[in-house]
Amino acid sequence: MSSLDKYILRQCLTPLVLILVVTTAIVWMTQALQRVDIIIEHGQGLGIFIYLSLLIIPSLLAVIIPFALFGAVVYALHRLHSDSEIAVMFAAGVSRLRIAAPLMIITAMAAAATFYVNVDLMPRTYRVMKQMVADIRADLASSLLRSGEFINAADGLTIYVDEIRPGNQFVGLLINDYRNPKDRKTYFAQRAILRETDAGPVLLLKNGNIQTVAQYTGAVDIIQYQDWAIDISSLKPDAGELQLEMTERYLGELLNPDMTKIYDRQNAAKLIAEGHARITSPLYAFAYVFIGLYAMIGGSYSRRGDFLRVAFAGAAIFLLRVAGFLAQGFAGSSGEMWLIYAPPLAAIGSSAFLLFAPPTRRRLFAPGAA
Repeated sequence: MSSLDKYILRQCLTPLVLILVVTTAIVWMTQALQRVDIIIEHGQGLGIFIYLSLLIIPSLLAVIIPFALFGAVVYALHRLHSDSEIAVMFAAGVSRLRIAAPLMIITAMAAAATFYVNVDLMPRTYRVMKQMVADIRADLASSLLRSGEFINAADGLTIYVDEIRPGNQFVGLLINDYRNPKDRKTYFAQRAILRETDAGPVLLLKNGNIQTVAQYTGAVDIIQYQDWAIDISSLKPDAGELQLEMTERYLGELLNPDMTKIYDRQNAAKLIAEGHARITSPLYAFAYVFIGLYAMIGGSYSRRGDFLRVAFAGAAIFLLRVAGFLAQGFAGSSGEMWLIYAPPLAAIGSSAFLLFAPPTRRRLFAPGAA
C-alpha cells in the first residue's frame, strides 16, 4: 500500500470505529430495556440481565455496519474536500478509482463482517438468548415465588416467602393449600428448599407445622414436623418445544426448510427469502459506499454544495434499503428470489458506472443525449 492509500484509510477508519461504537451503544441501550422484565418478573440478577442484553449486539451490528461505513466514507471525503486535499489530488492526476481503492479495502472487510454476523453469529447468539429466557420462565422458583409477597401459585394454592436465597432456598415459608375444599391445609416452615427429582420438583420443608381444621368439629389440628415434602410438579410451567424464528436460524435452515414441521411448511417461501437476504447483506455495504463516493467525488467538482450531496446520498441509501425490504417481501410471497438481489446490484452497477466511466460514456446516458 502506498502512503496515499494508508492516509485515506486512516481518514476513514477512525470515524468508522467511532460511529459504529456510538450508534451500537445507543441502539443497544434502547433494546436492552426490553429485557428488564427478566429482573422484575423473574427475580434474576443484574449479571443475567447484562449477559442477555449483550446477546442482542450481533443483530444490531448486522444492520449498523453498512450505515456506519457509509457515514465514515462520507465524513472522510468531506474532510478531504474541506482541506482542499481532494482538489490537490485531482490536480496531481489522481483518479477517482485511485481514491476509492483504499476505501474498497475497508468495504470488503465490513462486508465480510456483515456476512459472518448474518449467517453465523446472529443466529447463534439468538438461540442462546431464547434458550436462556425459556429456562428462566420455566424455572419454578423465579416464576412463582417473590420475597415478601403472597403469590397465587395455582387455583386454591397461595404461597408466601419471607426471603429467597440462592440455590432455591427459602426462609419463612407459608403455604395455604385449599385446592381440596374437604382437606384444607396450611403449612408453616422455617426453611425450605426446592429440589428436582425424577418425579418432578419437590418442596422440602424444614422445622414447621401443618394446621388443619376438622370438617365437623371445627377444631384446629396442628402437626409438628422436622422434614416434610410437598410434590409441586403440577405447578411447573411447561416450556414446550422452542420454535426457531427466522432470526434464530442458520443459512442452511433458511434455504432448506424442514417440510415435516408446520411452521416451515406455512412459511417456506419467507424462510428462503430470508436466506437470500442474508446472502445479499454484504452487497449493501458496497452499494452504500459507491453511493457515498459518487456523492462526494462524482460529477463536476465543487468545493461547495456538500450538504446537498450528503442529503441526497442519505436519501438514496434509505430508499435503497426500503426497496430491499420490499423486494424481500415480494420474493417471499411470489417465490421470485432474484428480486432480492436486484436493488443492491442495480445500485452498485449504476453508481460505479457514473463514478468510474469516462465522461464521454457517461454523457451517452445523460437525459436528452443523442
